[in-house]
Amino acid sequence: MSRRRGGVAQRCYIDSCVYIEVIKGRTGVGIDHDEQDYDRCLQVLAQFENGNLAVTASTMVYVEVFGKGEAKLHDKRKSQLATGKTQAAASAIIDAWFKSSPISWVEVHQDIAEDARELARKFHLDSQDAVHLATAVDEDCGIFYTLDRRLIGRIEDGGGIPNLQLLLPVAMGQLTIPIQASVGDKLSPLEPS
Repeated sequence: MSRRRGGVAQRCYIDSCVYIEVIKGRTGVGIDHDEQDYDRCLQVLAQFENGNLAVTASTMVYVEVFGKGEAKLHDKRKSQLATGKTQAAASAIIDAWFKSSPISWVEVHQDIAEDARELARKFHLDSQDAVHLATAVDEDCGIFYTLDRRLIGRIEDGGGIPNLQLLLPVAMGQLTIPIQASVGDKLSPLEPS
């Protein structure tokens, strides 16, 4: 499922929902999660923007963030689609992340598709989550940031994915709480760095 990369620092994968949460917060359009989630996501992406995280992403991240963070940016509290300046602001944010940043982009190729199929079956995942996870594993990402607590629960309940920690974004100075690192391991919180 995965190939080794000699001499390269541990990489992370940032799930689409983290980017979308920040777009919604920065544009003022209906934050779906609580303010603490927004703040934590913002800190993870600030680390990425400052060059402190080596990020790998499936091209599916771009599609999802474009679709949910710009094309259909929606304020659920008001049941309205965002338009005009809000969409332009979302586009500028997406372009800054995805066109001007050193993300290692990965196409969904046959091996990833087959690995995603296995993950979807094992953990009862939808195809998008399975592709994100398969890409993270295939590209030797040690960390997978997501707000999707249900996804984390399914992976944990299914025994975990070897060498991949699923993490909720955390604010600086807080404990980082890995949900599951490998099959059969029960992890305790790590001390902040």
